[in-house]
Amino acid sequence: MISLDEFYRALKAFRPLPDPSQRAAIEAPPEAGLFIVAGPGSGKTTCLTLRMLKLMMVDDVPPRGILATTFTVKAAEELRSRLLGWGFRLIDQLKADATVSAQAKSQLADLDINQVYTGTLDSLCERLLRDHRTPGTHPPMLADDFVGKTLLMRNGLLPDKRYEDDALNQFFLDLHGGNKFGFHIGTKGNLLQGLWDRRHQDLVDWDDFLASSPVAEKPARAVLTDALSDYEKVLKDRHMVDFAMLEYEVLKRLRAGSLHEFTQDLRVVLVDEYQDTNLLQEQIYFEMAKACDGALGVVGDDDQSLYRFRGATVNLFRDFAARYADVYGKAPLPVYLSANYRSTKSIVEFVNQFAELDTAYQSVRVAGKPRLTAGPKAKDGLPVLGMFRDNVEDLASDLADFVHAVFRRTGYKISPTSNVKADPVKGDVGDCALLCSSPADYSSGGNARLPLLLKEKLAAMDPPIEVFNPRGQDLSKIELVAIFGGLLAECIDPGAAVQSTFFLTQDAQHTLNTWRAAAIGFLEGGHAPAGLYDYAVAWASRDPKRHGYAWPRSLSVIELVYGLVHYLKPLHDDAEGQVYLEAFTRQLGACEQISGFKGRLVYDPANEELSNKSVRDLIRDFLAPIASELVQVDEELIGSFPRNRLSVLSIHQSKGLEFPLTIVDVGSDFKTNHRAHAFKRFPEDGGAPHRMEDLMRVHSALGKEPRSQRDRAIDDLIRQYFVAFSRPQEVLLLVGLKAASHQGRIANVATGYTRDGVPAWNRSKNIQEI
Repeated sequence: MISLDEFYRALKAFRPLPDPSQRAAIEAPPEAGLFIVAGPGSGKTTCLTLRMLKLMMVDDVPPRGILATTFTVKAAEELRSRLLGWGFRLIDQLKADATVSAQAKSQLADLDINQVYTGTLDSLCERLLRDHRTPGTHPPMLADDFVGKTLLMRNGLLPDKRYEDDALNQFFLDLHGGNKFGFHIGTKGNLLQGLWDRRHQDLVDWDDFLASSPVAEKPARAVLTDALSDYEKVLKDRHMVDFAMLEYEVLKRLRAGSLHEFTQDLRVVLVDEYQDTNLLQEQIYFEMAKACDGALGVVGDDDQSLYRFRGATVNLFRDFAARYADVYGKAPLPVYLSANYRSTKSIVEFVNQFAELDTAYQSVRVAGKPRLTAGPKAKDGLPVLGMFRDNVEDLASDLADFVHAVFRRTGYKISPTSNVKADPVKGDVGDCALLCSSPADYSSGGNARLPLLLKEKLAAMDPPIEVFNPRGQDLSKIELVAIFGGLLAECIDPGAAVQSTFFLTQDAQHTLNTWRAAAIGFLEGGHAPAGLYDYAVAWASRDPKRHGYAWPRSLSVIELVYGLVHYLKPLHDDAEGQVYLEAFTRQLGACEQISGFKGRLVYDPANEELSNKSVRDLIRDFLAPIASELVQVDEELIGSFPRNRLSVLSIHQSKGLEFPLTIVDVGSDFKTNHRAHAFKRFPEDGGAPHRMEDLMRVHSALGKEPRSQRDRAIDDLIRQYFVAFSRPQEVLLLVGLKAASHQGRIANVATGYTRDGVPAWNRSKNIQEI
């Protein structure tokens, strides 16, 4: 179609040309296997986009022959946006270029870039089962996380009170780490979900898992199997699949050759964020790439693998070259993207030093991986800053003053010649984020943590600054959620008349009753908006309170939800409230899918039993999962971050994001070397993901993991802070208590301790304290 020179000449008209390493990936032959190790800020999305465009325009690969997947919906949308935006601009530039042949221009005019498939692997699998099903069969319906968790609880844990089974409880407790704090039915449901997912993700031989069980665990594994079997049965009976089953079914069909109609068109397969892939997903990609002679390119960074708790196996990325060669009989082309175009030179060097501190960590990194280098236009930048105080109250006060000075005053002086100040025209507090291991407002002991104290300090300033932290508390315990949930419960089932007649767990019963009391107190406390009391009474009495009108025999509860939202302004005017509302509507959507009443409230005075059954389903499948903490706010519910608020994020949430100013909490919780919080700073053992990994992998082709649970936990903590430290563009501020700082006495991976207890940064001059 066109030459490579013509491609780059058109590209240069609207954006910088790629660097030599990026060009190596972009220009690789279509049939090549690619192993792209992309450090933070190195332009991997740019690289993927330009490779796809080059494949179409230079190598004449048909658009429908290109498949590109990435980890999240948001990342997939960004990739597609760039592909289409840059693709159309390239075509326009080439059509205007007098040196390009008429034939090429005609071919470019006919090029349909929209035919390239970009999306998540799950969206691809869903499409494959829908579009390539056996004639005469119905496509399976996808059960999202809300539906899956609800059915797993309802059909897996609750029957025969399995959640109270002594053997199963001990099995779960061992996975949980033996600590009964926070060990409730929601925790058990999440552990059961994790085991179900890993059973598929690690391609576990379940018969071997049962047959090789230690004698003491046989009763627990039998009950576990019954719970999972009942869950699988209810999904199949409803012609549904959850995400694990969806991918597993696609792998089976690929291996059976029943997706040949799809694979025969494949010419190139590209996978982003491959460091967070599991064995099941790897095998799907390998099977797809067999159809195109191994034209599989993967992009990722082992230092940024954060999702072991979701089944990710980082070794699959680290060892990709060898695993690829075993399948295709040839070596992939390694490409290292190490130029960082995001951060200043001082931040890039700090990130390098952090990654290199721990000698034992180097053995689990990709072999031959180069250090990061600052981009050619990178500024030297400010030194990495540190704010460490004797107690968390003083830390919150001084940190609030820093944020307020930067964004609402004339700046914060860190030296006679250096002042940290937001852009006076475009800048706002949304340019800053506080990253924490957990954004929780309270500790497990009920004490206020830095996120809450900072929020209170900023709110008291003039002018005040608001904080965005929808994950600050468990969803069921948030005051607004309690009032909203209680109003819903009272409107659907006044006085818990139906709730008290069927089985619910004690946790769910207690929370629902607490919600009801909060709602009644709100209505009777004199602060409720005008009209809300009458609206709630009308629903509770099934009386429209209008002459000549009768209450409908069947009414969708979504009308109640949005009717109440009209009176509760924070649910539609406030960014955090919108997230909470999304959780309720998603769970109501799950109820609509699995309940025989489709999320509707039946009112039939002549058939009270039918009416009560509709109420029961709404309590059980809509409100109880939220009340029992099975439903929580995660990154999927948070669409964007408000520009006028300081965002508080977990480090996992920050993956893929960048901020001009990034504050990283490296130790505001650590006053002493107490073992209770060792897992967050200097692990003595593994966590639930590592225990689950060891439990399942020995019954899988992955085999026994050679590294100890403690080593893997420390590896994961290094990766977590590597991600956090590489988010900022201009300023990185580390905050914590003095005892946990780089000069403190508390062992803390985030402040430079190696796994053998050596404080490598004890006298570091790379951190300027303020």
